Amino acid sequence: MFLFPVIYIASFIYGAYLLLKKDIRGFPVFVVGGLPIYIQALSVTHLYGFASIIPLLQGCKEIIAIGALAMVVFTLDRKPKWHAVDQWMLVFMSITFLYLILPIGPYPFMSRLLAFKALSMFPLIYFAGRFCKAASINLNHLFSWICIVTIIAAVVLIFVEWIPYEHLHTKTGFMDFHVQFFNAEQSGNYGLFWTFETETGFKRFGSIFSSPLELAASTVLTLSVLLALAGDRFMHFRFTGLYTASLLATLTCILLAVSRASMINYFILFYCFAHLTRQKKLVHFFHLAFIAVVLLLIFVVKGDILSFVVDTLRFQNASSIGHVLEWMNGLQAMAAHPFGMGLGSSGRVAMETNDNIGGENQLIIIGVQTGIPVLLVYVFIYFLLLQTGFRNLGKARGKKRRLILAVIFLKIGMLIPLLTSYIDSFNYITYTINFLSGLMINVIMYREENEQEIPNDVEAVSIK
Repeated sequence: MFLFPVIYIASFIYGAYLLLKKDIRGFPVFVVGGLPIYIQALSVTHLYGFASIIPLLQGCKEIIAIGALAMVVFTLDRKPKWHAVDQWMLVFMSITFLYLILPIGPYPFMSRLLAFKALSMFPLIYFAGRFCKAASINLNHLFSWICIVTIIAAVVLIFVEWIPYEHLHTKTGFMDFHVQFFNAEQSGNYGLFWTFETETGFKRFGSIFSSPLELAASTVLTLSVLLALAGDRFMHFRFTGLYTASLLATLTCILLAVSRASMINYFILFYCFAHLTRQKKLVHFFHLAFIAVVLLLIFVVKGDILSFVVDTLRFQNASSIGHVLEWMNGLQAMAAHPFGMGLGSSGRVAMETNDNIGGENQLIIIGVQTGIPVLLVYVFIYFLLLQTGFRNLGKARGKKRRLILAVIFLKIGMLIPLLTSYIDSFNYITYTINFLSGLMINVIMYREENEQEIPNDVEAVSIK
């Protein structure tokens, strides 16, 4: 168990060392090396009796993010040209900052600061990718690291959890850590939370991640990377042994995490891939597969599995009903307070005080705290990134095309989990997606700024 905090601390130290040397690679080193095991590292640290250093370990991710942005800003060699996404990111941060400094809502300044950090960290991460030297990022290495994380997660999942049928989290001090630091209460039948099991009592596993939900979301992240690698301009699959193993690992993780939202998006990504790469045979295969699954559910599958699927579709199981009730509470709060109830009214801070409103939907969490206008800005940024990716995909080549494809798939892949969970609480997912989003705009803008200076047959930025 000691490996969790050791790896986390080592990735932070090495990442910070690279940043001090003005090497942006330090940021993805920490994100991929440390953030997947973030909660496990803190839990084990608490288990071993070092609770006093946990606040310092918690602050490592903000230190790295702010340090990366500061390094990038201070090493800019020319005045950047702003993209529309950049401008709207600044609008989002500016408005949420006003909610921080103004005494809006029932929470004191420090609680509002924690909520602001959770709500507005993603623009800082985005700008670190947006203004870094893109040529210093080896995209193949970064994507390979992401694949390796998923393979490790699958190995732990199979041999440490599924075969012995035990949750790893019961051995890492996970519950004791949450009770002390987040005022959490044990629920469910396995000494953890309800999220670690289905309504039928089947265990859901989280492997090295904080929960089955984060594990499932991370598989969508890895699948997005794999599909981006496969979807080059010649529409050919070119998977090495590493990528093949990673693909099998994503399937293992998505099945044993039993997250319906991520599982749906997992297969939607394959369908989107088939359309984007114009593989008609693959599209027809998915149509036939969908019909086969429906027929299988109607005529073959019986018992708990069928009830689980049907109740989910009809929103009649406990989990689905819980989501609907949370959504209704959040929507009612937004209708009553269209300009928000103040930072901390939903999300992490409110969860700790057991006064949460609409806490199972990323969009509602934003809307409850800062109001409908800020929510609309967030949604606009989300789809503006998608639109920008689609608009530039056709003229992109090589690794830049793969980067754009990865961001497109990531944004599509997180749409349903965005509606059923607090997705920004998954640090590994949030940091990776927003850094890659910033890097995509970075590459696109660099090409636009230099297209008159560079011959058509030469790529504008050499992402390794």
